[in-house]
Amino acid sequence: MKNVVEIQTPEYVKIPYQTAGVVTRGIAKGIDLLCMMVLFFTVTFFGSITTLMLDQLTASIQSAIMIVLSAAIPVLYFTISEYWMKGQTIGKKVMRIRVIQDNGQRPSFLAVLIRNALLLADLFPFLFLLGFLMIFLHNKEKRIGDLVAGTIVIYEKAKETNLILLYTQPFLFPDEEELYQRLPSVSGEFYLLIESFLLRRTEMDPLVRQRLAKQLIQQGWSDIQVLKDQEELFLEKIYLYLRKSVFPAQHPYLFSQYFPKEVSS
Repeated sequence: MKNVVEIQTPEYVKIPYQTAGVVTRGIAKGIDLLCMMVLFFTVTFFGSITTLMLDQLTASIQSAIMIVLSAAIPVLYFTISEYWMKGQTIGKKVMRIRVIQDNGQRPSFLAVLIRNALLLADLFPFLFLLGFLMIFLHNKEKRIGDLVAGTIVIYEKAKETNLILLYTQPFLFPDEEELYQRLPSVSGEFYLLIESFLLRRTEMDPLVRQRLAKQLIQQGWSDIQVLKDQEELFLEKIYLYLRKSVFPAQHPYLFSQYFPKEVSS
C-alpha cells in the first residue's frame, strides 16, 4: 500500500511524495551491506599486511582497531555516499529511492551525518530490528535517525515517463486557471491518483476507463456537473492546474495529441 506525504518547500509549495517502505529500504540496505563488506575486508586486508610488516601492535590493539573500523565504516560509507550522491547510496540508487530533508531539499552534510551516526541505535536489539520496526510504525516511515536529522526517504519519480494529453494542450488560459482555482483543493495522494489514471488510461477497457474517470470526479468534486464524455477533458485540465499551481512538478513529461477541429467555411 502506497504511503503518500505532502512536503512543504521553503517557498510554501506542497509537493506529494511516496515514502519508501520497509521492504524496499531493506533490500537497499542489503546491497549496501555487501558494499560495506567489500570495503571492510579491503581495509582490514591492507591493515593486516601493514601490521605484519611493522610487527609492533599487540593483539589487543589490533582487536580495538577492528572494533573501531566495524563502527566507523558503516557511518562513513552512508554519510559520504548520501552527501556526495545527493541523498543516495549504491543500494538506494539501485532501488530508486532517495533521502531528502523534510522541506524537500537535498540533505545537508550535518543531516546525513546525524541520521547515519544513529545507525548504531537501529541495530538494537538485533540486525536493524529497531530501525525497521520504527519505519513500519511511523506514519512517514521514518527511523530514529530520520526523526532526529529531519529527513525522509522517498521513491524517485521516473523521469522518462511521458503523460499524453488527448483532449487539450499542455497549458491553461488565464480564465481557465481562475475557474479551477475556485474548486475545492485535493490531497497530494489524490493528485497522484489522477496522474496515475492519465498515465495508464490507454491500457484500460473503454468502459472501465470512462467509469473510473467519473468516479475520480465524483470523489474529488462531487458538487460539480461535467458534461457526458467530457470527464477526461476535465481531469486533464484540473491536473494541469494542480501541477502548475498546487503540486509543481517537472515529471512526467507532458505531450499533447490534441488537435482542434478545423472550422469549415
